Amino acid sequence: MDILQQVTHGGDVKQLNNDQLVRLSDEIRKTIVDSVLVNGGHLSSNLGVVELVVALHYVFDFPKDQLIFDVGHQCYAHKILTGRLDGFARLRRSNGVAGFPKREESVYDVVNTGHASTSLSVACGLSRALDQRNVISVVGDGAMTGGLIYEALNDVAVNRQKQIIIINDNKLSISYNQGFVSYYLSQLSKNQNSESLQSIGIDFYGNVDGHDFNQLIPALQYAKQSQHSVLIHVNTVKGKGYAPSEADPVAYHGYSTTSPQKTFSSAFGDKIVELASKNPDIWAITAAMKEGVGLNEFARLYPDRFVDVGIAEGHAVTMASGLALGGKRPIFAVYSSFLQRAFDNLLHDVCLNDLAVTICEDRSGIVGGDGETHQGIYDVSFLACMPNIVIMQPKDYIELDDMMDFAMTLNHPTVIRYPKGDIKVDYDVHTKVELGKFEVLRYNPANSLTLIAGGATVVEQAYNAVKEAEKQGHNVNFINARFVKPLDTETLNMVKDTTVIILEDNVQRGSLGEAIGNYYAESGTNTKTVAVNLGDSLHSQADKAEILADYGLDCDGIVGLILNHDAR
Repeated sequence: MDILQQVTHGGDVKQLNNDQLVRLSDEIRKTIVDSVLVNGGHLSSNLGVVELVVALHYVFDFPKDQLIFDVGHQCYAHKILTGRLDGFARLRRSNGVAGFPKREESVYDVVNTGHASTSLSVACGLSRALDQRNVISVVGDGAMTGGLIYEALNDVAVNRQKQIIIINDNKLSISYNQGFVSYYLSQLSKNQNSESLQSIGIDFYGNVDGHDFNQLIPALQYAKQSQHSVLIHVNTVKGKGYAPSEADPVAYHGYSTTSPQKTFSSAFGDKIVELASKNPDIWAITAAMKEGVGLNEFARLYPDRFVDVGIAEGHAVTMASGLALGGKRPIFAVYSSFLQRAFDNLLHDVCLNDLAVTICEDRSGIVGGDGETHQGIYDVSFLACMPNIVIMQPKDYIELDDMMDFAMTLNHPTVIRYPKGDIKVDYDVHTKVELGKFEVLRYNPANSLTLIAGGATVVEQAYNAVKEAEKQGHNVNFINARFVKPLDTETLNMVKDTTVIILEDNVQRGSLGEAIGNYYAESGTNTKTVAVNLGDSLHSQADKAEILADYGLDCDGIVGLILNHDAR
C-alpha cells in the first residue's frame, strides 16, 4: 500500500519520517494532477502548497486547531488528507468534492471561501471566540494586495489572542503581482524590514523554503509554541512538480478541460483593442485577472493605458471614477462574483457621481464547477438598484461589439454583462442597439405566449426551444431582454395581453422577472407573468448544463414551459 493510502485509511502523518513525507507529497501531487486534468480546477496554486499543507498536518492538530485558506483555491491537498480521497475523482462535480473549502463537506473546512483577503479577519474573530486554540491563516502573496488584510492586521495589533499567519509567496496572484506589496515581500525574503511587523506585536520567521520539510516543520513548530502572533514567510513555486504548470503557472492557474477558440472574454479583448486604437482616452483596468478577462493584447499594445491593481476590486472601481473625472474612458473588466466586492465603490463613487465608467462583467450567470462563491447570479439584483446606471446583456459576440460601441457614447455608469465561455448559435436577427430597447426576435399579435429571455446563456437555450416548439406547431413571441435597466416598457406594453414568461439565470429577488412583474402590476394590467430563475437558494458545484436543467432553463425545460402555457 502506498503512503497516501496508508495515511488516508487510518494512518497518521505525524508518524512519518522526512523521506516518507516527501513520498507522500509526491503521491498527493500525482492525485491532484490526475483529477484536475479530467475535471478541471485550480492546478498551479494547489501544486505549490503540497509540502506546506503536509507540514501543517504534521505539526498541528486539526480540526481542534483551525486552518483557514485565504481564497481557498489551494485546499486540494488538505481535502485529500482529511478523508476525501475517494471523492476526489469527482472534483468540482455534483456529488463530488468541491474545489473550495466547504463547511458542509467536512469539519476540517472551517469556513466557506472563494474570494481573496478574508482569512485573517475570520481568524481574528475565531481566535477571540475560541481563545486557547491555534488559528492559522494561509495567505497567498496575491491576497496581500487586498485591503481587507490590512484592516485585519490593524486589528491583530490590539487583539490579545495569538494569530499564526503564513504568507505563501510564489510571486503570483493569478496574473503576476504588481505594486508595493510585491516589492515588500521580496524584501522580507531577504530578512529585511521585519521590524514593521514586530512593532505591532507579530514575530517574524522568514525566508522558509516551502518545499523543504527541514525548514517548514521547525518554522511551524516555532509558531505553535510561541505565545505571540507569528508571521511565517514561505517561498513556494507555483505549479511545483508538474512541468507544464511550472513553465506557465498563469495558464495553469485554472485548468479547463474545454478550450473553445472564441469566448466572450476573447471577443471583449478583441473589441477593446479596436476601440483603444481609435480613442486614446480609453483605459483598461483589471484586478489581477488580465488573462482571464481577455486583456493580454491590450496590455501589450497600450501598456501606458493598462492598470492591474491586484486583487483590489474596490480600489479598481474608485480609481476608475478618478479617471472618468479626469476626462478618460475607463473600462474595468471583472468577473461577476468579484464585482460584488466593490458594491459600495460602484454605488458611492461612480453611480452617485453619474460618471462614464464602463464595467465589462465576465462570468455573469451560472459558471458551474467553482461552486456558489463564484456563481455570477446576484449581479442583476445588486446592480439594478443603483441610480444612473445602464445595464446591458448581449446575446452573442456581435451584440457585445455593438454594446461596447454604444457604451462609449453614454455619459453614465454602464455595465455589460456576459457569461463564461462561448456561444453556439448563429442568430438570424441582429437589430441596432438603442437605449433601453429589447430586441424582438419573434412576434405575431395573434400569439398568446411571450418568452422574454435575459443573458446569453438563457437566450441561447430559449432560441433553440422556440425553434423546437415551432416544429410542434407552437408559435410564440420571443424577446431578447438585452437591457435590464432602463426597462423597455414599450415592448412590455406590446405583449401585455399575452402570458409572459421571463427566463434568466439570476436569483429571484431583484431579478428582471421581478421588475417586469412589478411593472405590469403597477400599470394596472392583468398580464399573467411567470418568472423562471434560480430562486433564492445557493448553487453548489455542478456542470453548467446540469444547473440549467435543474431549474428548467435548458432547451428541454423551456419547450415544456411553452407546451404547458401556450393557450392554442
